[in-house]
Amino acid sequence: MTFGRIAVICFCIVLTSEAATGQPMSNATPQGQEGASRVSVMERTYPTGDRAPWRRVQTRSEPGSREVVVETLEMPDLEGRLAPTQEIVIETNRAAPNTAQIRRDLFQFSPEGRRRLSETTDSQRETLANGDTRAVHNTSAPDLNGRLGLRSRQIEETRSAAPDVRETHNTLLVPDVNETLRATERTEYTERQINPRLVRHDNTQLVRDINGRWQAIEARRGETWEIGASERIEEETIQRRDMNGKLAVDERNVTRRSIANGQEQVVIETYAPYADGLPRLALSQRVHRTTTATGDGGRYTVEEVEGRNLSAPNDPLGVTRRTTTTVRQIGTDRWVTERQVFERDVNGRLRLVINDTEERVGK
Repeated sequence: MTFGRIAVICFCIVLTSEAATGQPMSNATPQGQEGASRVSVMERTYPTGDRAPWRRVQTRSEPGSREVVVETLEMPDLEGRLAPTQEIVIETNRAAPNTAQIRRDLFQFSPEGRRRLSETTDSQRETLANGDTRAVHNTSAPDLNGRLGLRSRQIEETRSAAPDVRETHNTLLVPDVNETLRATERTEYTERQINPRLVRHDNTQLVRDINGRWQAIEARRGETWEIGASERIEEETIQRRDMNGKLAVDERNVTRRSIANGQEQVVIETYAPYADGLPRLALSQRVHRTTTATGDGGRYTVEEVEGRNLSAPNDPLGVTRRTTTTVRQIGTDRWVTERQVFERDVNGRLRLVINDTEERVGK
């Protein structure tokens, strides 16, 4: 189990709508969640027909001091009808002002529709009076006899080391052959406010080798500059272990963000060794994203990804993917998001490969 596998307990959900199928939103609400204050439905189709469509339904309710989020993934069954294949239930309890208890249950469905718990994570996050935080995430899974056993523990601690310095340490512990928890992976993140317009950060990922020593496998160092009130530049250099086991520069990212006349521009440039066939950092990819605000409070976004031709690395970058996203209001507390992804085929034409629709109901 990798560190990234459990590092984020509260998951991100991309959501789209049932509008494409013409089914009413009320039919999408899972049983037992009637009256939920927020409902989101995502439906994805692949116009090329090379992958099966799927749908994700999320409901969010807030009874008292609790928040309950239920997300169900549906895919075609043997008869081609959408049926639940996975369900995630996250319950957050904030009974105390500075403490949150979170339980995340992951269920899988058999082809016959039987629901079975496959993983559960219990988390507790505490915020101290000085602003420091500590979170512990215990992940368990059932054995062949259905008994839950601890599979991993993640400890996340954030503290202010100085007035302008913030540190975060994440440690992953897993049971060894004797069922004793042992730290196997760790990340160390430091953020420093150099001045009101400049922030620097360092992030190192370490793993314990067979001799029990901590070895760095990745290091990220970056800076963020605020230029005026509407422009920001972010630079990050990434080092990873090379063939000799030493950290070497493997990637550099430069992100420029600006806002003017209700339009946001984001340009992300990625530099990598041998991108142009030579042993140096060269531009390998550029992402250009333009977001325009619309009159109803929505937005329209166009994102283009430019890359190099692997057979002709010295040629100029060309568009390999284009994504358009439209967010618009269709009623009181009802929003729809339509997203289309185009990729260049073997003939050099951009063709539609992914079609997403999202509808959200509730605040």
